[in-house]
This record gives sequence, structure tokens and C-alpha cells, in this order.
Amino acid sequence: MINLAKIADRGPLVAAGLAAVMLLAALWIPVLLAGGMTGGAVIMASFMSMYFLVCSAAVVAFVALRHGEMSAIRVVGGCLLLLIVLSTVLYQSAVHVPLIATVFWLPAILAAFVLARTVKLDFAVLTIVGCGVIAILGITLVLGDTTEFWRSQFANSGAGFTDPNATEQAVTEEQRELFIEGIARMMTGAMGVSVMSVALGALFLARSWQAGIVNPGGFQKEFHALSLGKNAALVCVLVIVLAVMQSGQLAGALATVVIFAFFIQGLAVSHSLVKQRGMHRFWLYGIYVLLVIPHTMLLLAALGLADNMFRLRRA
Repeated sequence: MINLAKIADRGPLVAAGLAAVMLLAALWIPVLLAGGMTGGAVIMASFMSMYFLVCSAAVVAFVALRHGEMSAIRVVGGCLLLLIVLSTVLYQSAVHVPLIATVFWLPAILAAFVLARTVKLDFAVLTIVGCGVIAILGITLVLGDTTEFWRSQFANSGAGFTDPNATEQAVTEEQRELFIEGIARMMTGAMGVSVMSVALGALFLARSWQAGIVNPGGFQKEFHALSLGKNAALVCVLVIVLAVMQSGQLAGALATVVIFAFFIQGLAVSHSLVKQRGMHRFWLYGIYVLLVIPHTMLLLAALGLADNMFRLRRA
């Protein structure tokens, strides 16, 4: 993947074209593969789309880290011009694709600016957390009752599983309503986490590209030392307590975002401990496999929180 960085390193116009092409690939892969896809193919298309989306943001973040803010702004400007033209041709709307680029690229670009100025990965990650919070507040401000909005979007989900004339139904109407209600309550937080995931993936990828060119192994040391700090941990605990006590949609969404932030620190702690203690890499593979169980993320978030209090990564 370092070859993408080397291509982006050839100049702003090349980087802008590369980022635009990868963003369009992210948007069009699910569309092109939509016809007759099985469940496994849908998952594969989703992963490929996310991969290209992260890489497109990483190209711009890499330019910011490697050549500075003005170079990154030139890349963004050139890329937006390309996207406006392509969006007008493909979607008959000049803002469709540029708006998607803005939502998913801006947090990564801002974090790259912070990282370039401070050389502190924790500050950059906290910047992305702030963007996730702003995304949730923006969605709530625009939509009002977000649970009701998402419920309306999923109103027809599972309708094919219910048949009024059937003697036995695989899914009852009550079960379907409960499922939709649960999804609707989680969607706002999931949107905030999606924005953060793309930005974090792009930032980490861009930093690893930069390190691969000028400081091999540097990103690994930065990531292993990632610590969001006691103040951020205290805020996280307060938000979680508020979400438990209030049970509101906004508090729950904010809790999801801050828990995800310390999940990232928990991953950093895991990677660091495996390396410090000379453990086999299969331990890390096992952790990533267990992420299919939601409780694993919560346990890693708890590990990340605890690390701010007890310094689990003593050298």
C-alpha cells in the first residue's frame, strides 16, 4: 500500500486525481456489484467500498503530513473540482459526491493538521472524537427525534418475513417492530462511529505511509504509546453514567462515540503488551477475530480506560 503514498507524493494534481478516483470507486463498487449478490458478496463489497473510502481520505491526510497544510488544501481544491464535474455528470447534482467527500475527509484532514503541528497522535485522535461528537449533534439538530427518523427509514425491513395468511411466521410483527426500534436507537451513534472509523483509518494509514518513507517503524511506536489521558477518561465515564441514567437517544449516541475512542486505546494497549512481553502475534489475531462479539469491544474500551489510571504499559 506504500505505493499509493509514492503516487500521491508526485504532486498535488496527481494526489487529487488519485483521491477522486478512489472515492468514486468506494461509491460505485456496491452499485456495480448489487445485482444478484449473496450475503457474503454484500459483505465483501462493503469492505471493498470502505477500503477505498479510507484510502481516498488517507491520500489527502498523507499530503498534509508530508508536505504541509497548503499542499493538502491544494489537493482538496483540485479534488473537489474534479468531484463537482463528475458528480454533475453521474448524478445530475454538483454537490452529491463533494458532500460525501467533505463529511468523510474533513475529520481526517483536521486530525492530520493537528498531528503535523503537535506531533502528538493522542491530540489527533481526540480531534477525530470531537468530529464524531459534532456529527452526532448535527444529525440530532437537523433531524430532531432521530429514533423516529431511523424507524421510518427501516419501516419496511423484514416485511417479507411476515405473511398474514401463514399459519406459522418466522418473524412476528411484534418481533419485527422490536428489531426496528433497536436499530433505530443505535443508528445515530453508529453514524458517529462510521465518521470516526473512516477518519481514524485514514489518519493511521497516512501516518504509516509517512513513517514508511522517512521513519520506518515510527508509527508502530506512536500507536503503541497512544493514550487519550485521564481527563478524557473522566469525560468518557461521565458520559456513560449520563447515558445510563438518562436513557436518551443523544446521550446514548455520545456514549457510543466515547466508548469507541477508548476501544482504539485498548487496541493500542493490546498491541503494546504483546510486543513488550514477546508474545506471539496470534494473540492479536485472536483479539480481532473476537471483535465479532460486541462485548469484546467493551472489554477493550475498559482496558483503554484502565490504562489511563494504572499505566498498564510500563516499559
